[in-house]
Amino acid sequence: MSQSPSPSDSNSPYATQNALKRRIAALEEQNAELQGESRSKNSRGDIYVTAGRAIRRLVSLTDRIEDLVGEHDRRSSLCDEDDQHTEEEEQLYQSFQQLLRWVPCVRNLLNSQSDGYQLNVAFQKLNRGADSARGDDASSLKKTVASWLNESRPTPDPPITSVDKSGRGFYHDTTGELLCPVDFNWVDPRTKEGIRNYEPDFQVTAHSWPAFLYSNGKYDRDNPMKGLFKSVLLVRTFKHIFTSPSSAGKIQPDEEELLGYQEPSHKRSRTSGERRTRSNIATILGMRSVQARAIAYSAVQLRFALSSCGAWRIIDDEFDHRQFYIYIIDYFEQPPTSAAKASIDALLVWWNRTVFGARNVSTYLPQNVAQYSVANTSARRRQ
Repeated sequence: MSQSPSPSDSNSPYATQNALKRRIAALEEQNAELQGESRSKNSRGDIYVTAGRAIRRLVSLTDRIEDLVGEHDRRSSLCDEDDQHTEEEEQLYQSFQQLLRWVPCVRNLLNSQSDGYQLNVAFQKLNRGADSARGDDASSLKKTVASWLNESRPTPDPPITSVDKSGRGFYHDTTGELLCPVDFNWVDPRTKEGIRNYEPDFQVTAHSWPAFLYSNGKYDRDNPMKGLFKSVLLVRTFKHIFTSPSSAGKIQPDEEELLGYQEPSHKRSRTSGERRTRSNIATILGMRSVQARAIAYSAVQLRFALSSCGAWRIIDDEFDHRQFYIYIIDYFEQPPTSAAKASIDALLVWWNRTVFGARNVSTYLPQNVAQYSVANTSARRRQ
């Protein structure tokens, strides 16, 4: 009986197909970077473009401003506040609320006497700024994530190039293991072959958490929430985007063991207990604590950086980045029980202490002041 060709066989149809995909990905990547540079040069200094850079990071991964505002307008025109809304409408409205919080100039626009044309121009600039920021983050992380992985132990073989991404994703064992759904076992050769050959039993979709979301990439089927969203790579990606690339480069001793990372001696200038405080993007955006949507955005950016996809797209093969983003948002923002909410609160405390340090607890876990002495004495005096 003849044996089917392996994907690693240079003469097999799989190898030819994979080579063509990598070439297309590289060309798409070059085109995206050239377009991004052009948009960036033409957009610098505009107030709405600058304000829009918060949108993808803290509001919505893909939604356009006009759609968010349109959902607000639709609800404002309803006579009955108890009208039922679809899941998509509810998602749009929640994102609109976040838009008002993180991009306050939108509220001013809606309250102004601007005509439809002026509003559309402003919305286009906000959308441009949003997509530009997402492109800038993706371009920066393409190189940075490669550097992080190449410094890990054991060293990736072959090393991961920062020039293009065509050799990443499931074409490389290191990135493939991180991207592999936790429902599959990457160590099993059948899993690798099944994923690489797009076999139906090994589909990579947003309905499975990828291994890079878990601490040390370990998934416990009996306790699937254990270590979820505590990955070192995810935290470093968040820091790179929101608290500066230099803060992401400095990791703590307990993190080194998880990642197998050994920092070069010339970079060890600070004491091990010193942490970078809020700066750069976090300060510019007024983000004083870790936001669930910022974690979701970081997870999407990390997945894109690990993949072989050369240009940003919402759907990469069978994987839907938007659905992935929504699942993470729902995990943090829609806990189904009080116990689940307590677990999310504890997770966000961990994130804030990991990113911003132990100070400023009141910004992410405010006191219940009603139970303390000042409130108690005031209540007694009124009796």
